[in-house]
This record gives sequence, structure tokens and C-alpha cells, in this order.
Amino acid sequence: MRITNSMLVGNLMRNLNTNLSRLDALNNQMATGRKYAHISDDPVALVYSQAARNKIARLSHYQRSVGSAQDWLNQAEVGIMELQSTLVNAYDAAMDAANDTKTDDDRKNIAKTIAQYRDHFVDTLNTTFGDKYVFGGYNTPGDPAAGFVGDGVKPFVVRSGELFYNGFNMSRFDGMDATDFFSLTTATILPDGSTLTAAELAEFNTLQSDVLSFDVGPGITMPVTMNGTELVFFITTNANGDTVIRNAFNVLEELYQNVETGAPVNDIGASIKPLQDGQNHLLTRTAEIGGRVRRLDLLEARYEQDEINYARMMSDAEDVDAAEVILMQKMAEAVYQAALSAGARIIQPTLMDFLR
Repeated sequence: MRITNSMLVGNLMRNLNTNLSRLDALNNQMATGRKYAHISDDPVALVYSQAARNKIARLSHYQRSVGSAQDWLNQAEVGIMELQSTLVNAYDAAMDAANDTKTDDDRKNIAKTIAQYRDHFVDTLNTTFGDKYVFGGYNTPGDPAAGFVGDGVKPFVVRSGELFYNGFNMSRFDGMDATDFFSLTTATILPDGSTLTAAELAEFNTLQSDVLSFDVGPGITMPVTMNGTELVFFITTNANGDTVIRNAFNVLEELYQNVETGAPVNDIGASIKPLQDGQNHLLTRTAEIGGRVRRLDLLEARYEQDEINYARMMSDAEDVDAAEVILMQKMAEAVYQAALSAGARIIQPTLMDFLR
């Protein structure tokens, strides 16, 4: 087959364009730091890259959720510890008031202190974090149904010496048998001799289950606070040795009334054991909050490691090896320069050279 000069020049130009395209691709990789500029360059790598990006985006959501949950649990822990501290102070005041050496004036001064503890207990139950109540479930400002007229939107309010939660009288259960309390029906007789209607029972069950929860992982929902009823009610024994449910607010109110009115020392001392049991109950709730915080810490550590793994997966799919690309670029550049040098000698002859 006869090889003409035009054929040599044509092959030279095609090869030069091929070399130039390879050099251009390597230059783009160096400039962008990515292995591919188009989907068609490496579809498999793109699939891995997008999968890693989706995983990282989901992890970012759960990491923010875990961070918010930790903040809520820390606030709940502070509130519960403050409730427990209030009962400790009230216990000390009760011990002081039960002392036979105290005069009536002394007890009236102690009663004033107990009244402050009682009011502070209710204030702490209405602890807020951001625009929500820590122990009030999903109550938010602007919901007039959350409280009585004149009480704003506070979940816990006091009316005539009784504690109400979202308009429901929690003092009605104070002193009732513990077994009956945990198996309430419309036929259960309350300490005041009344019974709950079907609507009231449904409302009370709803209030008990109302607690703020966060999605902290795929299929993992964690309560980040505690319902106020879990903190107010606790189990103790009465003077007859029966296991009963007491309302912490009513215990404080009862103690205040006994000290203020100069009741016998035995009546004042009757509040000491309930106050001790209330303290232990709140300590147990604090330990439960601590367990949730520990679980979130483990989730946070796992998410951080997952983020590192997915980032490495995305980097392997997208990012270039700088040393390898520089080496390949220098080789492609040398080949291209050599091709140009050889091509210069091929296309150098002119028409006059052929006529000679």
C-alpha cells in the first residue's frame, strides 16, 4: 500500500489530538482535584460517591438531632435535681419544725420558708427551654388551652391549694392506693370519694404519655424530657403501712399548713418520710436521665466514626491521587512534546520539495 504525505499528516494530527485530549483530562483532574468531570467519565464511581453523600447528609441530620437531645436532657437533669434539692430543703425544715424546742414564732418563720419551697417546686415544674416547657410535653406558648384564664400557658398552676396540670386536678389522686392508681378505671374511687368520667380518664392517660421525643437514629426515637406527672407522683407508705401514691406538691402544702397552724409535732413529723421517698424518687429519675445521656454519647461517637468512613468512601470515589496524576501528566506532556517534534519533521516538506 502506498503511503502518502497526506496520510502521514492525517495520522499525526489524529494522534496529536488524542495526546492533547489525554493531557487536557489530566490537567483538569489536577485543577479540580476530582477524578471525573462528567457522569460518563466514571459512572460506577459516581454511584459510590452519591451513596456516600446521601449517607453523610442523613448522618448530619441525626447528629444535629442528637446534639439537641443532649441539650434538652441536660436541662431536664438540672430541673429534676433542683426539684430534688427543694424536697431536701423542705425535709430539713420539717425536721427543724418537728423539734420540741421550737416556739410558735419559730414555726411560723419556718412555715414561711416552706411556703417558698412549695412555690419554687411549682416554678421548677414550669421550667422552660427555648419556647417549650421541659416537663410540659408539647406545650408551647400561645396555646390558651394549656392553663386557666389568667395563668398564661403554664402547664402547672395552683388553685385553692391544689395542683393542676394542663387544667387537670392532680391533687385528686393524692393518698390513693398505689395499685388502684396504676390500674385506673371509671369505677376507681378516688381519695375525695369521686370517680373519673371516661373523658377525664382518657385525658389523664394522654397527659401521662405526653413527652417530647426526638428521632436520634434510623428507627430510634428517644424521649428527651420527662412528663411532669412522673416527677410529681411517687410511691410511699402511710401511717397504716399501706402503699399509696403521694403528690409532692400536696406533701409540701400539708407540711406548710401543719407548721403554720401549730399542729402537733407528730402531724408535722408525718411529712418527713414522704419527703424522703420523694427525694429518692427524683434521684431515680435523675439516674434515668443520666442513662439516656450516656446512650446519646455512644450514638454521637458512632456517628462521628460513620462520618469519617463515608467521607473516606466519597474521597476514594471522587478525589484524585495527586502524586499519580502529576506523574501521568508529566508522561503525557513528554509524549506530546515528542509527538510535536516528530510531526515537525513530517510536515516540513513543501510543494517545491516534491517538484524537485
